[in-house]
Amino acid sequence: MPNGPYHTPGLIFRRLDLHLHTPASRCFDDPTATADMIVEEALRKGLAGIAVTDHNSATLVDTVKEAARGRDLVVFPGAEITCMGGKEGIHIIALFDPSAGRAEVEGLLAELGLQPSDYGLISTLVKKDPLTVVEVINRRGGLAILAHANSTRGALNDMSGQQRTDLIRFPLLRAAEATDFQNEDLKKRRRRVIDLLDGNDPTYRRRLAVYQASDNPSGRDDGKHALVGIGTRTAYFKLDKINLEGLRQCLADPDVRIRQDFEYAAGSYPRIKRVSVTGGFLNEGRVEFHDGLNSILGAKGAGKSLLIEFMRFVLDQPPQDDELLRDHEAKLEQRLEDYGTVECVLVDETGKEFTLKRVYNPAEESPYEEGEHRQLAQFFPVLFLSQNEIIRVAEDPDQQIRFIDGFFDFRSYRARIESFENSLAELDRQLAESMRAFQQVKGLEKQMRTIEAELPKLDAALKNPVFDEYSLLEAKDRSFREHIQAISTIHERVSQTHKSLLSPGPPIIPEPLKADPPLRRSQDRVTQGRDLVQRRLYELRDELRGLGQQVDQDYQRWLPDYQAGKKRYEQAIQDSGGDYKVLAQRRAKQVKELEVLTAGHRTVKETADRLRDIGTARRDLLHEVRQAYEGYTAERKARCETIEKESGDRLRLRIQESSNVDEFRRRLSELKRGSYLRDSDIESICTKVDSGDFMRAVIQFSLSGNMTQINAVAAKAGIDGERMRTLAEFLLNEYSFEQLLSLEYKALPKDRPEIAYNVGNGRYEILEKLSVGQKCTAMLVVALSEGKMPIVIDQPEDSLDIRSIWEDICLKVRRGKEKRQFLFTTHNSSVAVAADTDKFVIIEGDATRGRIVSTGSMDHAPISGEALKYLEGGAATYRAKFEKYRGEDLLKPP
Repeated sequence: MPNGPYHTPGLIFRRLDLHLHTPASRCFDDPTATADMIVEEALRKGLAGIAVTDHNSATLVDTVKEAARGRDLVVFPGAEITCMGGKEGIHIIALFDPSAGRAEVEGLLAELGLQPSDYGLISTLVKKDPLTVVEVINRRGGLAILAHANSTRGALNDMSGQQRTDLIRFPLLRAAEATDFQNEDLKKRRRRVIDLLDGNDPTYRRRLAVYQASDNPSGRDDGKHALVGIGTRTAYFKLDKINLEGLRQCLADPDVRIRQDFEYAAGSYPRIKRVSVTGGFLNEGRVEFHDGLNSILGAKGAGKSLLIEFMRFVLDQPPQDDELLRDHEAKLEQRLEDYGTVECVLVDETGKEFTLKRVYNPAEESPYEEGEHRQLAQFFPVLFLSQNEIIRVAEDPDQQIRFIDGFFDFRSYRARIESFENSLAELDRQLAESMRAFQQVKGLEKQMRTIEAELPKLDAALKNPVFDEYSLLEAKDRSFREHIQAISTIHERVSQTHKSLLSPGPPIIPEPLKADPPLRRSQDRVTQGRDLVQRRLYELRDELRGLGQQVDQDYQRWLPDYQAGKKRYEQAIQDSGGDYKVLAQRRAKQVKELEVLTAGHRTVKETADRLRDIGTARRDLLHEVRQAYEGYTAERKARCETIEKESGDRLRLRIQESSNVDEFRRRLSELKRGSYLRDSDIESICTKVDSGDFMRAVIQFSLSGNMTQINAVAAKAGIDGERMRTLAEFLLNEYSFEQLLSLEYKALPKDRPEIAYNVGNGRYEILEKLSVGQKCTAMLVVALSEGKMPIVIDQPEDSLDIRSIWEDICLKVRRGKEKRQFLFTTHNSSVAVAADTDKFVIIEGDATRGRIVSTGSMDHAPISGEALKYLEGGAATYRAKFEKYRGEDLLKPP
């Protein structure tokens, strides 16, 4: 084991050409070609590794290795051996580790009976059968592979009968080369090499790795080899280190480890690149994650789950369940501690990196290093599931619907709905004001009519020339002040409009998209629009201020006339004395009261008159809210169809549209407390009456006292009309219009998921009827469905039936990890090994500190030993199990 920390990047697809000839093969077209020329051509073709496999020769192996030294090219020593079989002999490739050389290959050739004079000749025939050649190659530490199995001197082309079958089924044979992958006719008839060796052929009954290699042809139909042919046909092998053990792992698991060059495509998807912790239990911990499957191993208490909780913290995605949330917060408090920081480097779908850094400081809501990082975290969704979270989700329909939402970009719907609801809340406020004003108008008008009926009588009793003059002056003064007030009101409303139009500020472009040209242009146009409105409104306010000043100037010029007339009138009252003085005082009081009532009436009436327009705008917006929910539902249904299809008949998912009235029930139950109504009445209303119809009936009753709509709702709910009236009156007396209006959109019926699991023989049971293990299996099938967002699960095997782990976890991860990132903590060897972990993260810890000690693939030590220790209990335990299972028998072909 290396001293100190051991870290490698994990498994990476590398392009290799594992069948090359040099001038050491006498059929090479240019005997003057040098090792440097071979290396240069390989690098030019983008190869990470080559195998020098000359015909029955290793003469130039060391020379090519030396030419590649210090270059980004690994050289496998090898040879192409012609052995007995078929018409003119069968070709078998022998590959050795890059640390080997000419000596090891020539030792093999010598054991096979070849002399130096035989080297390089394709016609040289080893006087041994293929099985013996394969056995010798294996015994000497090499890998035996069928060369160009479908062509001349290929085992599947030139051999037949039992001899061919025995060779294919020989356990020491590791793989086959083929050149017919893209032969459409053979593909349709399933007669390509890869079809015959996929384990389903009744003759061979052997699954064998199949890959492409060039055999570097000259490009002419002369059977010769040349520089130009290097890399013309290659394969990608998923390796940590390019060596023989890594290659052996690829050949053992070709489904996930080998891609032919024509089918390989590097995907781009969001992923967590790195997490670093400063402070607390994992102080100075730093992990570079792989794009594919990461398995975090360690003993209990080492800090595996803490790493997941810290990632949730920095990405601002805590558990939704209250109990799990408390546990999450307790772990942060106890194990990250005050002022501990978590830094996370994320990569978006475009490949752009951005960094989030968050400080644990509950007193300040644990701030991010930069202000907009919280928003960035929310724009980077990750599917987190803790040890108990899967069970909670499986048992709660509300959490299930949120879970399903996590598989599509529901944020656009939620943002749109939230925007509508915010606008509705403002319209509710305005509508409530109008409704209250509507009720006030009637009372004001009654008081005004009473005064207006009495004033003519007082005017008649006070009639004289001075009074007549003052009455006109008084009316003119009142008109002036009304005009001044009117223009002031207009100015004030323009100012309010200015504030509401320009708040909030322009939308912020998320950090990963800040350089996007169309988004930058659109943001510029929004800014231009705001600037235009601001400029025009400033101009309008200035013009209104000027008009008001003109009115006020006219008023001020006339005001001395009014004051003189008022003084003459007051003197006349003093001179008259007695009853006249009493009547004048009474009239002045009535005039003042009428003026106050009129001003109030004007304001209230103006607000009341907006009732219809506000109501229309609100109905239109409510319609848009419902349409947004319908779009949301359609997207959910589509996602459920996809998940169901991908489950392979394991699940049936349905969305019961608008069937969940729990929110309406909860809100209405809270509102009716103290009304002495029965719970059964509330239940009838919630299940039989739309929340909008109910609210509108109550509001209409408040405005008109008409029972028509109340009775209609009562009839629909099956409740006595008087009891419904009692509820309506109670709600109107106890709660504001705003609270009641919000019921119409805050308590809309929600979608309810129906998830059914195949318990066997095509029989499906809904979640409520399943065991805990079956529920968890069902939710994991959903979680591992097609998607791009990273998925982080703390021990996915917990509570699962061990028999379902391969089918429901491993196979899905194996298929998905080239287009989605997985991060698992696990103690299960099937999850970690059978799913082919791309990178292991080994954590060790004690009571006070956890340390990330090594990372990399298990193809090599020390990771291989650590994986064996944590997943199997060590070599002795695994060996005992292997013996108990009769492992040698299980490995034999059926």
